[in-house]
Amino acid sequence: MASPHRSNSLFELLTTKLRNRDESTAILGRTGRRARRARLQDIRSKFESVPSAPERKICRWTFVFDPSGRLCYWWGFIVSLAFLYNFWVMIYRFAFQEINASNMATWFTLDYFCDALYLLDIAFHFRVGFLDEGVLQTDPRKLRKHYMNSTLFYVDCLCLLPLDFLYLSFGFKSVLRCFRLVKIYRFWAFLDHTERHTNYPNAFRTLVLMHYLFAIFHWNACFFFIVAQKISLVKEFYDHLQDEVEAADYVHNYLHSFYWSTSTLTLIGNLPRPRTKTQNLFFSVEMIFALLLFATILGHVANIVTNMGAARKDFQAKLDGVKTYMSLRRVPRHLQDRVIRWFDYLWNSHKSTDEERTFSLLPYKLRAEIAIHVHLDTLKRVEIFQSTEAGFLNELVLRLRPVLFSPGDYICRKGEIGKEMYIVNRGRLIVVADNGKTVLATLKAGSYFGEISILNMGPAGNRRTASVKSVGYSDLFCLSKKDLWEVLEENESRAPLASSVTASSPSRCSSSTTSEETVCRERLLPVNLRVHDTIVEEEALAQEALRLRQRQQAKAQAQSSEKLHVDETEMQWQGDGEADA
Repeated sequence: MASPHRSNSLFELLTTKLRNRDESTAILGRTGRRARRARLQDIRSKFESVPSAPERKICRWTFVFDPSGRLCYWWGFIVSLAFLYNFWVMIYRFAFQEINASNMATWFTLDYFCDALYLLDIAFHFRVGFLDEGVLQTDPRKLRKHYMNSTLFYVDCLCLLPLDFLYLSFGFKSVLRCFRLVKIYRFWAFLDHTERHTNYPNAFRTLVLMHYLFAIFHWNACFFFIVAQKISLVKEFYDHLQDEVEAADYVHNYLHSFYWSTSTLTLIGNLPRPRTKTQNLFFSVEMIFALLLFATILGHVANIVTNMGAARKDFQAKLDGVKTYMSLRRVPRHLQDRVIRWFDYLWNSHKSTDEERTFSLLPYKLRAEIAIHVHLDTLKRVEIFQSTEAGFLNELVLRLRPVLFSPGDYICRKGEIGKEMYIVNRGRLIVVADNGKTVLATLKAGSYFGEISILNMGPAGNRRTASVKSVGYSDLFCLSKKDLWEVLEENESRAPLASSVTASSPSRCSSSTTSEETVCRERLLPVNLRVHDTIVEEEALAQEALRLRQRQQAKAQAQSSEKLHVDETEMQWQGDGEADA
């Protein structure tokens, strides 16, 4: 029998082992769960590191064509050539020389090459941008949706309607390709774009008119040949057709039909006398169509001729108005000759008399860019503007007004009230003395004068300090006093302008005579806000001096009144003394 102490020890041993096993199992369980959790996180991280299908970086060629760009223009030219091929060839083959075994390879190659261009044009439209609220859209999905929801998509699909398979049932009939002519809208768009962008619109309109004429003559010749075969006019019009061998001369038949078509549509006549009702009806329709065509062509030609001489006609009307005015007012003959010579120079130099009205239709920014491109180089030659910022020049160039002076004209005279300053663009001017003959200085392109009088900075105030005369025809830029002060007040950076003039003043004011010094000082004064600040300071000093003078006058008046009071007191004392005496 076991002792109680031993049984207790065994029980404690078993309990300890069970406890240790439970603890080890719990530890292993916790370790396993941690390991599984770590493994799961590792797998998830690996799967998350692989980009999904939409997020993967794929090399995509994204390009969008500007509808007003040059690439779209030249592509429209290629598609227009494909249309013209169908326009000219289809009716010719139907009337004279249909597809046969001898020319099948040539015609099929050209036909389906043009069809391939039509198909590429559909793909091209999927990448042509469009304007939405004035912004060019470049999103491919929007472009695709916009094109497929437009009428042009269905028109382009109609152009490629595969009616050529009907060749198998009806034989070769080129008229089955008539839907290819629906592409004419691309040809018209190309013509419109070219007319708006070409520098020779009248020559282009003449070329287009000639094409339309030949196209009408061509189609009428083909119809003429078809109808002549139907109403028994072959013998009357085609005397050379004696047998089948000569009838196979397609080129001769076409040229003969083209001749009769041209004679009919130009109302030359020399047509055979119709004999049947059908022939009478056919000739009547031809003559009526020829009359309408002649009237239309005459109107187009008159319009082209009018546009070609529009500029000259407008210029001549202005000259005639001036000559009529001078004749009615009995202007001296020598002065009339000067006016006419001035108009001649204006026309020969291709200058416009109303540039402001011409560019008034353009937006402000476009006018600014054009003015900067045309006049900025002239301003940069002016010494006081060479160190200024671009913003100042851009504002100043929009205020310039071009003026033209003829030989012997006085730009300004000494003593006159100055309201403008001038910048010489082209030509030569001279500064003359009071007698009008002595030359004090010579002004060339890039010179400027008149700024001192419009700033009221000289001893003569706003009066001109010298007389300036034009030697030949001179182109000048005029800047008014109001515009100059507006530019000076709006622009904030004028220190470089003042420093550049200060540095250049000693070298330019080197004349010894008083008149030359006056002219040189007038030309070199800086046109900037520093001058404006100086004027303000002088006005402030003048006001302070006026107040000081007023105080001195008040003090003097007080002193004089006090002295007068003393004198009266003394006189009263003297009177009292005499009375006492």
